Amino acid sequence: MPITVSSEIRRDLHVARVLLDSAPLNIIDLDQCDELLEALQGIRDDDEARVVIIQGEGHEFCSGTDIAEHTPEKMPDLLPRFHACLEAILSLDAIVIAAIEGRCLGGGLELAMACDRILVDEEATLGLPEIKIGCYPPAGLIQVLARSHPGSAVRMVCSGEIYPAKEFPHLGIIDELVPAGTMEEAIDTELDPYQELSPAILGFTARQFHRRAQDQWAKHLKELEAVYLEGIVTHEDSREGVEAFLEKRAPRWARRQGLVGPDDLAF
Repeated sequence: MPITVSSEIRRDLHVARVLLDSAPLNIIDLDQCDELLEALQGIRDDDEARVVIIQGEGHEFCSGTDIAEHTPEKMPDLLPRFHACLEAILSLDAIVIAAIEGRCLGGGLELAMACDRILVDEEATLGLPEIKIGCYPPAGLIQVLARSHPGSAVRMVCSGEIYPAKEFPHLGIIDELVPAGTMEEAIDTELDPYQELSPAILGFTARQFHRRAQDQWAKHLKELEAVYLEGIVTHEDSREGVEAFLEKRAPRWARRQGLVGPDDLAF
């Protein structure tokens, strides 16, 4: 199973772990979106876990959604389903922690930024490289603006740069930088203050944070998603970027500068 869920009890604290397991890079395709969504909805419906940890198998977090599915035919199914997974995180009455080792790229970083807390091994790598294949991260735009400052958000999304965690320049994205190979110890430290608290009040309080975040999703995400599906996926540079990535060559971008077509030089 690419997505597995396990549970444990720390004193009176119920903890659920969601493991992404699609080696080697834990890339998420449409089927895995369905499994992840089902796992998150199951945790929500059980209503026991007050902390949820999301991590990847094999010391790799997630290198994003499947680029082979970034096509006009498949993205209208994949993108809303992936966004539904992010929204499902916000439906949990629990503190959600991303425990990142290895690569955390593109949709993988969007998945992490949907969580409340982000713990990152210092040898991990992070970035939103979508623009390098002629795309942009719809959810990532909202998330980076919420977690960092506008100039940093523009640099991160528009450069597509990938950084080693210990050199990551964007303040607010990483909550805890963890010494290499000590993620489990870091998780223990992270969980410690929650273990003596009322599970009910902890869950209720997490719900308030998530509802504020849901307000931002409702305000912006559907529009960004629609623009992506209507303007980006069908654009010749987006198609070229995906093909170039899959063929392991440099992309050949169109010479014209129009955003969508010859008459769309500006909105």
